[in-house]
Amino acid sequence: MFDDSSGFSRRSISNHSGSARTGKPSQSARHRWGEPFFYLIIFITGVVVFCIQLWTWAIPQLTFYQEFIPSRGTVAETRISETTIDSVSVFRPEVLLEHQVQGISYRVWTFDLRTLKPKEGFVANRQLAESVLLPFQPGQSIECWYRAGHPEEAVVVWKNSVWGWFFLLLSFSLIVSGLVGFVQSFHLIAVSEERKAARAQSVSPLHSLTANSRRFDWHTVPDIRFINESPGTHLAFRLPIGNQPIFPLVGLTLFTMAWFIISFGIMLHSFIYPAENRSDQIIGVVFRGLFCGVGIILLASVLHRLFLAFRLGLTLLEISDHPLYPGRKYRVLLQQSGVLRFDHFSVDLVCEEIARFRQGTDTVTNRKDVFRQTIFRRNDFETTPDLPLHQEFFFQLPIDAMHSFRHENNEILWKIDLYAKIVGESEIRRECPMVVRPVVLNDLTLEGGGL
Repeated sequence: MFDDSSGFSRRSISNHSGSARTGKPSQSARHRWGEPFFYLIIFITGVVVFCIQLWTWAIPQLTFYQEFIPSRGTVAETRISETTIDSVSVFRPEVLLEHQVQGISYRVWTFDLRTLKPKEGFVANRQLAESVLLPFQPGQSIECWYRAGHPEEAVVVWKNSVWGWFFLLLSFSLIVSGLVGFVQSFHLIAVSEERKAARAQSVSPLHSLTANSRRFDWHTVPDIRFINESPGTHLAFRLPIGNQPIFPLVGLTLFTMAWFIISFGIMLHSFIYPAENRSDQIIGVVFRGLFCGVGIILLASVLHRLFLAFRLGLTLLEISDHPLYPGRKYRVLLQQSGVLRFDHFSVDLVCEEIARFRQGTDTVTNRKDVFRQTIFRRNDFETTPDLPLHQEFFFQLPIDAMHSFRHENNEILWKIDLYAKIVGESEIRRECPMVVRPVVLNDLTLEGGGL
């Protein structure tokens, strides 16, 4: 099937009846397990926080609406109840509420849900307890709530904070983002290379148009309009540069910004309006600290991804003619902007042969470079706004080169691979797909247009 020589023949493509699986993870994939682990931590954190919020806040909120009935009552008296817990004096605000249910009057010392239990609702700060009683004056008519079937259990304060629902929504979004990120990152690493290759080829921009819309008779040759509709500024056509996942990065950036703003808004609100109970303050600060910590981690991750995505800057690659023909010579213009120091920058002309077949329930894909030639390389140089990389060079397709080909089971893909190694960073690879057409018998020109 594959030829190990530097050249190849037109007979290199054949119907593949069987081959060894090529699903072994690449060396770089084995070093990317930190990403799914990161998303797994986010998912676990979201589940833990969501469950705690659900049982300690959301369920009591919903239970209150089901069990308590709104009513009207009168404030008869107010007081500060004092007791000792663990040798520490603590205080609780209480209101003597008078209300009627079905013509029967009830008098009960109460304040909020915590005061319905003998040892809850106390705070260590007496002034704080006194301050919450200031809105209640003897003889004042107020709204109250009593438990259905138990009018002697009533409250005069019920806090339904909108921040609590935001907080619950944040923890739920943490679960969703962690789960989606883990599944996607794990899939990219653990799933075999042939499956990823098949998926990548299924959305290749060169093959996004149907065969019925092609402008030539060779239905197995990819369409060229995706490239030929992008004219260059110096040469005839500008080649599309792939491997730049901009849209997922934009979505992750927007999600991180929303998470960061909301979580720190909640943290700021907790400092402006602190909880009455010290234990509630501690628990609130811990949970808000977790959310803010996740926000900081997400922000750092997004900034790192943005740095890697845009560190290379704008890269332009133009070609003198397209489509390409075997045996012809073409001129290429490479432009690289930005303030960068490169360890090396190389451009390779590549022909990749792909074979797909079914093996049980799996789709197996074999890929191999049958031709690779370095057409430009430069080592140890810098680019500045006044001195960008601006380089022209030539390449010639082999006279016996197989034309671009795409079928259900076999494919020949021509492309230009860019390899850039910025000092202190990992190597960045980008690819520019091209289309090579079969030779026209009466066309003996060996030079591409625009030379």
